[in-house]
Amino acid sequence: MSKIKKEIYNLEFPPYVSQLEIGGYIFKRIDNYNQLITELQHFVNISGSENPIQPNTGKHMITATVSIPENEIKCCLPWTDPNSTQILDVLFLLTIFTGRSVFVKEWEGDAPIIADHRIHQWGGQLQCSIKYEGMWRHKDTGEIKTEQEMEKSKIPIFDYDHIDIGFEKSLNKILTLISNPEWQEKYSGGYFLFLFRDATFRQILEKSFLTCWTIWEQIFSIENSKWLPDEEIFRLGGDRKIAYILNKYFNKKIDKRALANIKQLAKSRNRLVHFGKKTNDVTNEEKEMFIRLTEQLIALILGLEPSNIFNSLEKLNSFLNKQPHC
Repeated sequence: MSKIKKEIYNLEFPPYVSQLEIGGYIFKRIDNYNQLITELQHFVNISGSENPIQPNTGKHMITATVSIPENEIKCCLPWTDPNSTQILDVLFLLTIFTGRSVFVKEWEGDAPIIADHRIHQWGGQLQCSIKYEGMWRHKDTGEIKTEQEMEKSKIPIFDYDHIDIGFEKSLNKILTLISNPEWQEKYSGGYFLFLFRDATFRQILEKSFLTCWTIWEQIFSIENSKWLPDEEIFRLGGDRKIAYILNKYFNKKIDKRALANIKQLAKSRNRLVHFGKKTNDVTNEEKEMFIRLTEQLIALILGLEPSNIFNSLEKLNSFLNKQPHC
């Protein structure tokens, strides 16, 4: 049994779920969680759920504790300190799948916090890619029953809370996947996941767009570095790399019209990088589409069936088939 407990900032649990066990780390709500969760940043009114929410600017809040396993294993993601333990991988997954910066308190006193307390602007389709799995938990005993068991037993549902166990199960599967040596070799340690986290932060559209573009180029290089020399990868146009990813991961046939539109997107990206100027050839909506496609791309790489809640695939089809600018 673990004897070490640490405090965790900004972890928002699924409704009525009071404990998560991910990779051997046990996260529990603190006693006044229901009050503190309302003091995080929120943008919309929420009623009828476990905790009524009012929009507010919010701030960092310690909402949970984590019990550390006695024999921690090393991290699998390429953190700066190679001796880091798996807690960093788990906190990273909690961050990109809850849309908040989740981190452990490793200091004494009230030192200034550098991390951003705001809800992430992007990442919604990745978060919605987690499959919901409903169960019933008794309010007093904690006993868990399936939907089928509740129907057969005809137990009064007011004694139970309806909870989602899919979040915990999915994050454990993802942690197992990215720790697998085959995944690690295929995706060169997964450094691009750090870029994705940074792309989801609340910032100007162009910064997220450029970061997502870098992710696509890195994945192209990972997929082709065994048979393409570095010099050729450097010289190959960004439009060709994007077209490759669309074909391989999204099963899109890239014809001349589609490639011409991708070239316009690449031109807009290059102008931003070299001159810091926008072009009228590519709209903000099309840049947003590319960011949303990146969310789906990361979902695929993490072994999930991507959500299309923002109609990214339909927007992609319209983009690829539109009349290119001259």
